[in-house]
Amino acid sequence: MPNYVTIESQINAVDNLNDPVPSWNRPATILGTTLAFSAITSICVSFRLHTRFFVLRVPGWDDYMMGTAMLVGVIGVVCMCLAPYLGGLGEHFVELSAEKRKTYFFLFYLADGSFVTSVGMIKSSLLLQYLRVFKRHTVHRDACMVVLIAVAIWGSVTTFMAWFPCFPIRGYWDWSIKDRKCYGYGSLYVSDHYATFLAHSIANMLLDIIILLLPTPLLWDSDTLKRTKLGIAGLLTLGLIANILAVLRLAETVKHKAMSHPTFDHSWYAPPLCLLGMLEVNVACIGASIPVFWPVIRSTMNAIFVTREIDVQVASRSMHLERSESLYSHDNSDGERRLWNNSRGESSHNEHYKDTYIMDHVDPLRKKKSGAVDSVITADRNKY
Repeated sequence: MPNYVTIESQINAVDNLNDPVPSWNRPATILGTTLAFSAITSICVSFRLHTRFFVLRVPGWDDYMMGTAMLVGVIGVVCMCLAPYLGGLGEHFVELSAEKRKTYFFLFYLADGSFVTSVGMIKSSLLLQYLRVFKRHTVHRDACMVVLIAVAIWGSVTTFMAWFPCFPIRGYWDWSIKDRKCYGYGSLYVSDHYATFLAHSIANMLLDIIILLLPTPLLWDSDTLKRTKLGIAGLLTLGLIANILAVLRLAETVKHKAMSHPTFDHSWYAPPLCLLGMLEVNVACIGASIPVFWPVIRSTMNAIFVTREIDVQVASRSMHLERSESLYSHDNSDGERRLWNNSRGESSHNEHYKDTYIMDHVDPLRKKKSGAVDSVITADRNKY
């Protein structure tokens, strides 16, 4: 498409008003998907920050970066929820009033700026998290630093382009300003507009792949702790899902040339791009957070549900109860009554106080073993 083809000239270039409404475009789908995944992500990131700040007490730059990305992402979540009802997201652009178009582009401006900023911050947070694991003065750590610098530069440039697409900025959503100067995301030309979205999608996907591959050597390193390996495996699994979402978003960008093919119908073609981008960011946040807080949750659950084994020692004792000065009738005859032998009583008395059970009660401070005591008490009656 020639460079001089403007976006305004492509509005209603092809009649697509009779196209079936995709499920992406339904307000219920947009609202439900956005709120559900945002809630899960908020819980995971909150657990991560609580673990680092209050449980382990070892917060780092990766945590500050993730927390900031989460706060910036809230802007996008709010705009995604409002856009179907206030801005006409999911409806045909030609059917929107001038005022509704202005509201739509304002909400999209905030959502897109939030997405682009969050993407760069999440990547930086992951790389800073890797630096906690990689040993100093190693190739892996040096490679991580190089990628971190590249991501920082790329993220800064794309963030500036997303938040300052026009001069004045309000020229992005207010097309009545004739002397506005726009470029990139706010370009007035179809080719530049499409190239900006395409370049960001490709760079985003390539960086995701590189970041995903960086920690893989640790899986085969014998010095890596098992817990670290499990965390990396979980991160790689969710990272792979995020990459699949990035590929789908890239395919959607190419399919409609960033909402401008076969006609410029921004509000109609935008929902799949917005939802895929939102899912990609949320899955990345979840993947970066679970390895941090999961070990703490697991240890807590084990403490609650695992039955602890107790070694019980049983000591059997036999004690004869004898009354040294008692009369005992053997045959119910008063004439045959006699005193018990005092010597037997004294001997039994001495053995009685050597018993472990009795000693434990007489002298509670003596060194003793914990356990249960099974006492067998019998009454010995000597017959003569």
